[in-house]
Amino acid sequence: MRPTLAWLIPAMLGLTGCAATIAPADPHFAGASGAIADYQVPVASMLARKFATVVRQQYDFSCGSAALATLLRYHYGLPRSEADVFTGMWRQGDQANIRKVGFSLLDMKRYLADSHLQSDGYKVTLDAIAARRLPGIALITYKGYRHFVVVKGITADTVLLGDPSLGLHAMPREAFQRMWNGVYFVLNSATPVGTSNFNGVRQWQPLARAPINKPFLDPLSLQALTLSAPFYRDF
Repeated sequence: MRPTLAWLIPAMLGLTGCAATIAPADPHFAGASGAIADYQVPVASMLARKFATVVRQQYDFSCGSAALATLLRYHYGLPRSEADVFTGMWRQGDQANIRKVGFSLLDMKRYLADSHLQSDGYKVTLDAIAARRLPGIALITYKGYRHFVVVKGITADTVLLGDPSLGLHAMPREAFQRMWNGVYFVLNSATPVGTSNFNGVRQWQPLARAPINKPFLDPLSLQALTLSAPFYRDF
């Protein structure tokens, strides 16, 4: 990606309409006892799964801080909470303007610079993002409101998003393209870490999807195939 002055444009764009939410509960465990053995498996609600790799926003205008916390925590191994990022950007930013329209990409850039992390915004295409394999933050317009999301992965027809309001979800590329302004905000520091955490199994795994057009996971053993014979009275 070649840097342009594009990051100055979204710096002036605010965001509103990000829904306030409550953090999901920790996963519970379900167990059972049988004649052979006892077992216990982790059970998580669909809501908890959606936010397994996404920091959920807590305030109406905090999707910017939650998106940046998501990027740092789940793609760069920097355990920042939404409160950490929110406080840092609030302290350095134009607080009156933040109250009106929320955080901007410029607020994010200043916060990262204070943490000795370089960042910039680029005017790019989805194909360029897929080729560079770098996670980043995009500003989209949804139902008339501007909203920050994290691009976690891209396939030929789908964009995987970490949405601070909705959680992890996949969107058709055409639909995302219509909502996106084409500006992509990324870290220029520790890029090998970022690329290693883009579009991988860890990013897609929490999303419940059927393996359509892909091989099945594990074949049955020869013994299991033998036991699958039609015994007497099984017809």
